[in-house]
Amino acid sequence: MLLLIFALFLCLSGAYAQPNLDSLVINAPGLDVYPQASAVILLDHSMTELKKDGQSIVHREFLCKILDERAKDVFGDQSVRFDADQDTVIIESARTRLPDGQWIEPEADAFTLTSAPEVQWASAYSQLKQRNVAFPGMAVGAALHFMYRIEPKPGAKPPKKPQDGGITLFGGYEPILDKRCTVITEAPRLIRHEMQNSDYKPLVSEQGGRITYIWTMQNCPQIVREPNSVGLADLVPRLVWTTFSDWEALGLYVAEWFWEKVDSSAQAVEGFLKITSPDLHGKPALMHTANWMLFNIRTVRLAFGSVGYEPNAADRVWQNKYGDPRDKAVLLTSLLRAYGFNPVPVLVQNSSTPFSNLPVLEQFRHIILAVPTESDTIWLDPTADFYTPGTLPYNATLGTGCMLTAGAPMLLNVPAGSADSRGAKTEIRTTLKLDGELTGSAVCVPQGDRAASARRQFKDQKAQERDIYTQTVASSFGQGTNVKGFTVSNVADLNEPVAVQLDFECPEFAVKQGDLMLVELPGMPFDFGSTGFYPALPQVKYPVQLPGRRRTISEVTLSIPQGYAVSFMPSPLVIDNPFVNFELTTSQEQSVIRWTQTVEIKGDKVSVADYPALRDAYEALVIPKNRMVILEKK
Repeated sequence: MLLLIFALFLCLSGAYAQPNLDSLVINAPGLDVYPQASAVILLDHSMTELKKDGQSIVHREFLCKILDERAKDVFGDQSVRFDADQDTVIIESARTRLPDGQWIEPEADAFTLTSAPEVQWASAYSQLKQRNVAFPGMAVGAALHFMYRIEPKPGAKPPKKPQDGGITLFGGYEPILDKRCTVITEAPRLIRHEMQNSDYKPLVSEQGGRITYIWTMQNCPQIVREPNSVGLADLVPRLVWTTFSDWEALGLYVAEWFWEKVDSSAQAVEGFLKITSPDLHGKPALMHTANWMLFNIRTVRLAFGSVGYEPNAADRVWQNKYGDPRDKAVLLTSLLRAYGFNPVPVLVQNSSTPFSNLPVLEQFRHIILAVPTESDTIWLDPTADFYTPGTLPYNATLGTGCMLTAGAPMLLNVPAGSADSRGAKTEIRTTLKLDGELTGSAVCVPQGDRAASARRQFKDQKAQERDIYTQTVASSFGQGTNVKGFTVSNVADLNEPVAVQLDFECPEFAVKQGDLMLVELPGMPFDFGSTGFYPALPQVKYPVQLPGRRRTISEVTLSIPQGYAVSFMPSPLVIDNPFVNFELTTSQEQSVIRWTQTVEIKGDKVSVADYPALRDAYEALVIPKNRMVILEKK
């Protein structure tokens, strides 16, 4: 066992013999074996050492061979993120093996230290740094070798509340020939672990009180990207591990930090009540405070845990006028408590990745608030800049949430709301003239995520950008469509519904054939008015990720010209399966045809076996006759 540990140490300490690297590169499979790959990962080894005092050291070694031009940009620049207040990055090897076999090293100026891009204008998070390396000589046939360690900076004190955990994927969008993850620990810092999507068990050994866990997989297959495919976490073996003994320990760890910072809020509360109405009560006070937060405290978009789990104090967030999800949740909680509310923080996965029942903190990527009221619970995301308070982004409702209630936390599913609350309704009122010209207006009222998409698109849109967008939308009716008017509601007011209206005229919209006039009813002109999904591939290799539960309704009324009668119009259609529900109805009242299409997405994921049923449903919906009206002279 000592020999095994010593060999592993050599591999990750810079003593890896160059002839071994040469052999790996020379004998690496190429495009003949992996025709859809851009690179082949020859080895990817990581090792985490957990110290008794709560500190940890992370080692990583990476060897990659470039197979095509695309990979040069993907792999040529490597970055290592770390907390500069606590840690330092030691680069042990950064070299390129040229196609002719020569090894070269980057020049001194190829090594840089920068702040992470997300915190460029947020000095409160300036500790989030990146050690960057630009590898020279990137070319097809070249290989890069990168080895580093992240260790406590000299003089850094051990953490007051030591906690460690991690998530490692054994597979990716490029083939991996040798993937290894090692965790070395010792009492009392023991770990719990789970391998998802696989029954693989680690090699576990103990020597002198130190326990070593080694997970190794060879020839991890390449995942070839497909449109709308689920993420890697659903497709490859996924290791999760944690030092928390149970969920109660996890909840206490996060909650203690959170409430300590909420309590440090005297300045924030006093300042807020001076600039707002302290006489508000009940739901108006809650909505006012949540609105104020969205508009006045800038969001720094960092995933939960990116700069640790200890947030800044509410008073500091108030002074900074910006915050990441942790900090904005802390400040909003302190302000709402001033009005008598008792918000509860809720950790959410923010995606539909597999959930582990082990208390793995790293699987939560966001934090929201649940605010109990007399009649119900209002859910708030203080970083959802384009959502009406009380409406969560759909991602925040995915997966499993962890509500940090007193005592043991509660695992729950965050309510997503109805499909109507996340859809859109579009009404297209049109009149067809004798010469085939179509005039009318299209009005779209989106909700939830679709409304947020519209707010994001139109907020701060410049006049020239608006003109281009308007003409693009108008062209969906046909070539030569003229815009007669275009209006957008005040998208900056989150309490006002979003409404977008286009007035248009389209010459030669209908096709005249003798006594017949062929009319293809207008499609959806606004991208935020549709579900944003279509299963384009005839078949798939991986499960499909649907865009979220939502319902869109499109209603077209067509006033037909005098002297014409309806010869054909679409038949009713109903398609209902576990994933989607489609309804199509057409009716005629005197000279007006009313066509209504409802598209509802009911699920989140579709298996490979169920994909044909999903595609068949869409194919049946979009066949041309479902939008075709034929008029005939009387």
